Amino acid sequence: MQQAVEFPQKYRFIRALRPFSFSVALMSCGLGVTLAYQSGEGHLLRSVFVMIAGVLLQAATNLFNDYADLNFWRRQTTALATCVMHQIRMNAQCAMAMAFVACLLGLYLVSHAGWQLLLIGLLGVAGGYFYTAEPVNLKERGLGLVAVFVFTGLLMVEGAYMAVSGDWSFRALLLALPLSILSSLVLLANELRDVEDDSQRHIKTFTVRFGFTVGRSLYLTLFLMLFAVVVWLTVSDFIHEPMWLLPSVVCLYWPLRLLFSGQKDLSRLPPMTGRVFMVFGLGLMCAV
Repeated sequence: MQQAVEFPQKYRFIRALRPFSFSVALMSCGLGVTLAYQSGEGHLLRSVFVMIAGVLLQAATNLFNDYADLNFWRRQTTALATCVMHQIRMNAQCAMAMAFVACLLGLYLVSHAGWQLLLIGLLGVAGGYFYTAEPVNLKERGLGLVAVFVFTGLLMVEGAYMAVSGDWSFRALLLALPLSILSSLVLLANELRDVEDDSQRHIKTFTVRFGFTVGRSLYLTLFLMLFAVVVWLTVSDFIHEPMWLLPSVVCLYWPLRLLFSGQKDLSRLPPMTGRVFMVFGLGLMCAV
């Protein structure tokens, strides 16, 4: 007797929402807001709108992340495939609603900051959409790590600063580099956890293209790059109190231990990496 196949958990709303990754938007936008206040250009309402819009865009991108999987499930004729496709489409509709609200908030912020913020916002929305949408499909091309480095790191920090202060900042762009690296790490943690599933569905992420061993080595390399960038920013006097970053060093132990322990179940790797992002981001805001 053939065993019934369970509904894939990755498509359920909460799992697809990936709440652990909200640390990316919270810390990236939070750093931009913090730097705006530090420069004497803080504004409470705009700061609140920036944080809400950032989280909504992050949630929308997460929900839309699995949309490309429809190509796989359309080839199936089972009732399970029908249910999965329905859930994927529902998630995509929720993503569009969240993105719409974020865009409305963004238009208010643009009215204050000007066309430069509009350009950053359009690039961010396009990056979130084309992450899995054709004809670009950055995820399928193995460029997801580069995309989140730019969109949820550099652009999100600089955009948050500009939305609150009304101006741009080269310092904010430099201080966004550590969070950009961590953004790529959060995504890489997802790819490492899902490498077998993505391979079966012919989703050619970076880790699928180059293999689990290369992905795992890149995970460690990015952590080393993070420390190198922090040292450079400290020596260059962009980070004034690096001691605030020490708690994140302690948090690094757990995901690295899990990844290099040989365990096959890496379901805890993404939330552990998200926790590192949260602790590091809070420390960075204090350190500057």
